[in-house]
Amino acid sequence: MARPTIDCAICADRTQGATRPLCLGYGITIALCAGHASPGFQRRDEGRAFVRALERVWTANGCLTVARSKALEAHARALRPTEARLRPGSYTWAGLREEAERLFAAGEPARPTIDHLRRAVSVEGARPPSVRTMMRWHSERRWLTAART
Repeated sequence: MARPTIDCAICADRTQGATRPLCLGYGITIALCAGHASPGFQRRDEGRAFVRALERVWTANGCLTVARSKALEAHARALRPTEARLRPGSYTWAGLREEAERLFAAGEPARPTIDHLRRAVSVEGARPPSVRTMMRWHSERRWLTAART
């Protein structure tokens, strides 16, 4: 028995070829043809082409629900360009952590090493990781499991 064909949510009765489901979240799953399911189409114009197409179809058919609107908003929001976010706290100090772990691995005592490193990087406006964070670096002992070269 042949499987019933499902029309693309955007192409409707002009659908050519097989469709596949796409989950948009908020309980919304739609069938799309290969062209409309492609990442290229979904990303076009920062997702606005995809959103506009579905909004038009759903509005014309009187079925643009709150859940569908939220799913479309989430799609567009996910594709909006964002500025590179500053990494919080100790993540901005990867080099300092590597140096601290190198010294810890060499057997240097934790607190004097931490005090020395914090003084070395403290400049006008710089906020090095807290002593507690650096003590955590010491207690995690990542140098023991690091790949040996």
